[in-house]
Amino acid sequence: MISSKILSRSISIAFCSFLWAVAFSQEFSYELTGKIVNKDLQPIGSATVILNDKEQKLVSTAVTDSMGSFILRYNKIIDDPTIKVQHLGYKEYQSLIRETQKNDLGTIQLLELDNVLTAVEVTAKPNLIEVNGGTITYNVENSIGEQDVSALEALKRAPGVYVENESTITLNGKGGVQVLLDGRQTYLSGRELTDLLKSLSSNDLKSIEVINSPTAKFDASGSAGIINIKTKKNQIKGLNGNVTSTVAYGISPKQLQNMAVNYSVDKLNVFGSYNHTLGNYNYLYGSNRSQNGRSYNSHTDDVDKRQKMSARFGIDYLLNDKNAIGFLANGNFIFGGGITDTRTEISTLSSPSIEETLDAVNDYYGQGTSRYNFNLNYRYEDTLGHILNIDADYGLFDKWNKNLQSNTYRDAHGQITQDNLYRTLNRIDIDMKGIKIDYSAKLWEGTFEAGAKYSQVGSANDARFFHVIPTVDSLDNRRSNDFQFDERISSAYLDYRRAINKWSFQAGLRLEIADSEGLLFYKEDGQDRDNQIKRNFTNLFPFFSITTTPGENQNLSLSYAKRIERPAYQDLNPFIYMLDELSFWQGNPFLNPELTHRLTLLYSRSNSTVVTFNFAYSDQFNAKVTDTLETEKIVMVNRNVGNQKHWSLALTQNFSPKSWWDLSFNGLLYYIQNDVSFDEYRNLSLQQFAGRLSLLQSFRLPFKMKGEISASYNSKRLSGANIFSRAISQVDVGLQKALLGDKASLRIAVNDIYKGNQSRSNQSFPGFQSSNYGYFESRQVRLSFSYKFSKGQPSSQRTRKSALESESGRIQ
Repeated sequence: MISSKILSRSISIAFCSFLWAVAFSQEFSYELTGKIVNKDLQPIGSATVILNDKEQKLVSTAVTDSMGSFILRYNKIIDDPTIKVQHLGYKEYQSLIRETQKNDLGTIQLLELDNVLTAVEVTAKPNLIEVNGGTITYNVENSIGEQDVSALEALKRAPGVYVENESTITLNGKGGVQVLLDGRQTYLSGRELTDLLKSLSSNDLKSIEVINSPTAKFDASGSAGIINIKTKKNQIKGLNGNVTSTVAYGISPKQLQNMAVNYSVDKLNVFGSYNHTLGNYNYLYGSNRSQNGRSYNSHTDDVDKRQKMSARFGIDYLLNDKNAIGFLANGNFIFGGGITDTRTEISTLSSPSIEETLDAVNDYYGQGTSRYNFNLNYRYEDTLGHILNIDADYGLFDKWNKNLQSNTYRDAHGQITQDNLYRTLNRIDIDMKGIKIDYSAKLWEGTFEAGAKYSQVGSANDARFFHVIPTVDSLDNRRSNDFQFDERISSAYLDYRRAINKWSFQAGLRLEIADSEGLLFYKEDGQDRDNQIKRNFTNLFPFFSITTTPGENQNLSLSYAKRIERPAYQDLNPFIYMLDELSFWQGNPFLNPELTHRLTLLYSRSNSTVVTFNFAYSDQFNAKVTDTLETEKIVMVNRNVGNQKHWSLALTQNFSPKSWWDLSFNGLLYYIQNDVSFDEYRNLSLQQFAGRLSLLQSFRLPFKMKGEISASYNSKRLSGANIFSRAISQVDVGLQKALLGDKASLRIAVNDIYKGNQSRSNQSFPGFQSSNYGYFESRQVRLSFSYKFSKGQPSSQRTRKSALESESGRIQ
């Protein structure tokens, strides 16, 4: 259970800071809402709405969403305010607001221009960082240096986000982040998620939303919070699209391709995209461990030869001004081989001389992964604020691999003493179904939301382990098994928010009921056996937040949320994956969900300064640990090892010393305390302060050129259960040139110039010590070319959220 002293202390600090700011608050908060439509009463997305005072000075601005809705927020009574609406291809709308106390302006209709402009020069400087309640939005499309790079590179620069070893995404120093693409899960986690983000172009990204304390409307998954990556939605009628080609070289050459096309006519919108990443990725890693009086010094050269492809196809149709339907299909594919070559030198701790060596080669001569998701969506929205959204989803996941592994032992004189050959055949099939209903309406001068969701997931896993001997493969029943896992999750939520003068309140409650059954089939002593694992969980996830405006263009919010981190489906699978005969990975079917309580205090000023304080307490803390097995082996396995307390203080500051020079600074200080237990004899209490600094500088240069320099530093830190990593740093540079009348761009960039992003870490417990290192080809030279084409008039494309947001994200 969470310590009442620690929780009360954290709440007291946060609440006292909150009250101190409120004490100096003398401003009032107001909201104006409305909807922008065209002459056919179809909603207009991405229209700019401006509120001015009687002297035509800017008071507030907003951008309409995909349904044409907007909210203008301001902090004082305005005399003779006017509203102005602008959008490419439409006549500017301007009107005097007679009644400022009326928060709903209703529906505003824009008229099309007779002659549509083909190009518009934008002179206003958009905000890079925006804050709305507890959500920090990083506008990627407004960043000079975020074009023609991968989505992963863009994500690394979002406030509070860090990517460890190109595989683990953390938020404010804590793992367990739920990553969404346009409100939908990516079907991936770990390295496969980062591989997908590498294959996507940042040119397709609109913004990255960092949600430290998600409301009850979101699935409860994500103990560290939610990152929602939003893609651009095409606003042009007719045929249009863009193409980006990138070549890169680190240790080996690579090619990345991104293509998107959109066709919109009348009430129909058809869109699609294709991405791929071709080429090998090289990893170098190893460890030097001591165990039972012996030393094992290993080095691995890992070449990932898998090719990655993804595609998307969708259709949106507006039935009328209130009803819309849509279909969306996504596919992700990974195929190709790979090879790891590991050499381990074995000696005694008392003697430096090598007694024995083990050479192990994993030849993944066959690998394939396919992911499909199909979404049907219906949306109703009227001018009175009633919104009904229904999503039905069906997802498929299929993964298989074939591996031939050799283990050759040699004595001190180089003579072969033992030679073993194994073959493993693994297959995983996951079937997912889900349906989700969301409803919102205006109630008591606020907004009421309610919804329900049901999902069903079935996972079939088959592993076959063979001893390869001349002319025949012999099945090893001890390491072969069949594991089946079925899970059903039912959830419902209520949420209400309302603004009263300078205060804004929001509270919600989510109920989730999870029922799962795992069935393991195996052979023991020549007999067929099975082991059944049943679990039933019922959890309530409350959320509340209080927001106020201490001064003009300032925001202060305090929020609390309870979250859950469910195990990835593959982590529940008891399969064994060998690096060599001395070290391997294994699943754990007895994993329990991790529960987290989160408290967040956020302050923002003029969307240029953001300060965030977080406290999180996690029970049943889930971490991948390295443990000893027998006398000389190690196993890497996920376990519930205890609890974790996490404090963090983050600062984001944007400023411009010159009109051609922009800077963005991110600073993070955090403290982790892990109270973990491997067994009754190995109990650890570990603490670590850590910090991270990053500075991004963008320059507008002559001849339509843009430059960028970014630098980052990460101090010594504690990750996982008991891994202490040393400090690392990185410097990136880039140069971009606009071509062909700004329709094309050419970019050259160099990442990690001096190879400072090389990981080194240590972990230990009684009887075991290990020092690890790794390099993941972070230094690369990239050359990119992008071209955009468009012809037509403004339109809009809808977004939707999947009913399998949480479940598909648990696939690794």
